[in-house]
Amino acid sequence: MPTDPAPPSSHDNQPGVERLLVLSDGVVAISLTLLVLQLQVPPTAQVPDPTSASGLAAQLGKGADELISYVISFYVIAQFWLVHHRVFRRVAGQRESLAWWNFAFFFTITLMPFTSNLLGKYSANPLAVDIFAFNLLAASLATQATVIFSRRAHLLITQTSEHERQATRLRAAASIIIIALSIGLAWVNTGAAKYCWLLLAIVPWAADRWSARRIRTHDDPADSTGI
Repeated sequence: MPTDPAPPSSHDNQPGVERLLVLSDGVVAISLTLLVLQLQVPPTAQVPDPTSASGLAAQLGKGADELISYVISFYVIAQFWLVHHRVFRRVAGQRESLAWWNFAFFFTITLMPFTSNLLGKYSANPLAVDIFAFNLLAASLATQATVIFSRRAHLLITQTSEHERQATRLRAAASIIIIALSIGLAWVNTGAAKYCWLLLAIVPWAADRWSARRIRTHDDPADSTGI
């Protein structure tokens, strides 16, 4: 005999997040495009001999700080986009409050071309370094606020594994600690503060490895002793 269909879940009557994701992709794409505007081609008037490779290289070298700032900002925005999609893969429904938290995230991302340009022009100024770092911190906090709201509003998919939950918490905590460290370090050594941001590149990998090892050790205590 045919069986009755299963009752709809609590998420079935809620709108999906597809429109938020499309808008997010557009905002991130525009922000990445605006970043490149801080890179300027040296005017020919500044190069004594336009055919001289060394003369052009010397002028390009003067824009090294802007190029480094662009590379850092491009990577950071790309990383936040990956984190954003990782978060929304766990979200099964949408509410207006969730959209506003997403707009808070948009605000931090659209501000980054400005703070990146400021960092490129004043790379040795601790205030410029801290303004960019605060931008990173705000983006991280906005992402975490989105996760917390989704959990409290019961919008998250319940089948998330323990490994993924632990890795997500570790990634968030480690990123915030690294950014906070760079804010204080900027007033001692601006170069060292910017090098701190390189650690953000290994946080996802380290968090996944640590979480997987912890889960494995919990399931098999002998693994931690090498038996």
